[in-house]
Amino acid sequence: MPTLALQLQTTRPLVLQWPKVAGELRQRSIAPEPGSAEDREGYENRIGTALMGLFRDGRDPQVFEALYGCTGPGVLLWIRSLLGRELSHLDPAELLQDTFVNVYRYPGAFREDHGGSFRVWVRTIAGNVVRRATMIRARMIRHDLEEAGELEDHGRGPIQAIQDEDESQRLRQAWVLLLWYYAQAWKELSQRDRRTLHLVEVEGLSYQEAGRVLSVGRSNMKMIVFRSRKRIARRIREAMSRGSMPAAPELVA
Repeated sequence: MPTLALQLQTTRPLVLQWPKVAGELRQRSIAPEPGSAEDREGYENRIGTALMGLFRDGRDPQVFEALYGCTGPGVLLWIRSLLGRELSHLDPAELLQDTFVNVYRYPGAFREDHGGSFRVWVRTIAGNVVRRATMIRARMIRHDLEEAGELEDHGRGPIQAIQDEDESQRLRQAWVLLLWYYAQAWKELSQRDRRTLHLVEVEGLSYQEAGRVLSVGRSNMKMIVFRSRKRIARRIREAMSRGSMPAAPELVA
């Protein structure tokens, strides 16, 4: 059987599509090309681990893009094997995106113990994502069954009514304050990020539909939305920590 190096003589290794990333690997004395005696699995394990270590240390989005491009297809196959027939109602592509969102959010948890460290780590994350999705699906089914049953009438006494009204007033004030913080954070986003969130959160387009509007793929669209929401949340936290607040009349519901 020919080695991977021979197989790739006419096929460019995927990581070389990112010359800057390949150069950074070489600076770490890591060859981006397959070795002469290296099989495909060994090469993919080695490159995945190297790219993950590079992203963990530098948080470079281009490195993450290379990591996703090089290892995503293999992780997708693993997720499909976990689903089987029993969980065929779950979308493996959606689970793949959720897996790499977790990879992007928690790179500091990655440890390079051996050449296949990333393969083991990302499969553990994917397994947890599948289990969580299964549990959420089960809860939704149980909730639907409960709603289909007879509804019990819970009457409110006068004291409970007063307490509920007071709680509602506090919630309205908190909601108005949160909207104000959100509006301020929104103004600081780039035009592309604002357009992206408007398509998904206001117009209600799916990732695929919004991606067609912005001429990006569905996977990239989901990552853009994730990063935009993350920027909004970070700026809200920063504003709250500074104690900046709107004038009191604006908080009246």
